[in-house]
Amino acid sequence: MKLSSIFEPEPERWGYRGDPWFWRHLKRGFAGTDLPFEPQRLERLIRKEHKRLSGETLREGGTAIVPQFQHGGMSSGGISGTFWVKTGIPLLMQRLEMANAKAKQSEGDKEGEIEA
Repeated sequence: MKLSSIFEPEPERWGYRGDPWFWRHLKRGFAGTDLPFEPQRLERLIRKEHKRLSGETLREGGTAIVPQFQHGGMSSGGISGTFWVKTGIPLLMQRLEMANAKAKQSEGDKEGEIEA
């Protein structure tokens, strides 16, 4: 099971037009990462990637513009700090907790198997 699985389904509502692009960017970035995964590390990596792409610290009330996520419209390329702090990261953390539990259970199930 891969960490990218926690990015499905996408939220129905976003803060700004760049938020779904950042979400998908993160999903692609975690496509090769196995579960279980440390929740605090996930949040640190999301914040670090936001800073790398935008030059801004991810914070509630903040807005960052990421040129590679600009695809037209007034708020094109904008990433909402409020969305990520209040909705995006908490949603991903909740999903990660459930996915980690499944991955650990799956690992435990494999340990009890008898090899032929």
